[in-house]
Amino acid sequence: MLSALWGSTFFWTKILLEDFHPISIVFFRCLFGILFLLPFLIKQRAFSRIKLSPSLVCISLLGATVPWTFMTVSVQYLETTLTGIINALTPIFGMLLSILVLKQRAKALDSLSIFLGFFGVAFIFILQNKSVQASEFLGIVILLSATFSYSFTSILSSKYQKQTSPYILAFTTLFTATIICGILMMFIQPDSYVYLFDSSNFTVYLILGMLSSGLGFVVFYYLVAYGGPVYALFITYLMPIVTLLLGYFFLDESVTASMIIGLVFIFISIGLMNYQKRRESVKSESA
Repeated sequence: MLSALWGSTFFWTKILLEDFHPISIVFFRCLFGILFLLPFLIKQRAFSRIKLSPSLVCISLLGATVPWTFMTVSVQYLETTLTGIINALTPIFGMLLSILVLKQRAKALDSLSIFLGFFGVAFIFILQNKSVQASEFLGIVILLSATFSYSFTSILSSKYQKQTSPYILAFTTLFTATIICGILMMFIQPDSYVYLFDSSNFTVYLILGMLSSGLGFVVFYYLVAYGGPVYALFITYLMPIVTLLLGYFFLDESVTASMIIGLVFIFISIGLMNYQKRRESVKSESA
């Protein structure tokens, strides 16, 4: 579900860029996400349980403000299909940071899962001759910075905020981005609210904000708490498939045999990772 929500963000962002500046897109996206979370936060009386700390501030900043701004800017330079394979590097960064920051040993099965997943994604795009043009290099660098920010956020969340409610983490992340991007938007595109009242733009923000951002972040932080940062970041291996399907149904792009073969490798990699987590869970319960 999270792969579908986040995998479609490139598609929706491409649509919104016709009327909105990247900063404005991030602002409205996060604002709609907060509106989705508010009823749950009020019901759980979660506001009284928010405890500011350096790690929470860092997570809130790196969780949405930085990566979503970078991602939105990069879409101006890249095709949505190319963003998929670049975004699939996120678990690789997550594994490296887990070793460096969390001092975790890379298990053989985890490493095999990551390799198979990335191979599946690369297989799809290599056989489709998705070459990188010189003009796209800046977009690639910007998007890589966004993926690194995602990875570092999951590491910090796993190490310092594992017991914090996913709703609180989602809210502080979206709230921080709303404040920062809202201030910037007043100087960059102060009349952006005019385009918001367009029915198509409003509908896109309902999907991108409430579902992809609000609900998506709750699910993401839950996955981090359940299976660790690398496990949560495995959603990026399914995101390119969502991008390809959207291209097929809405942009008249074809589905090739390489996509099917790559998808098989991706499902195998996710299956291995889930098997590893279940095996670790059984061991811990028996102990």
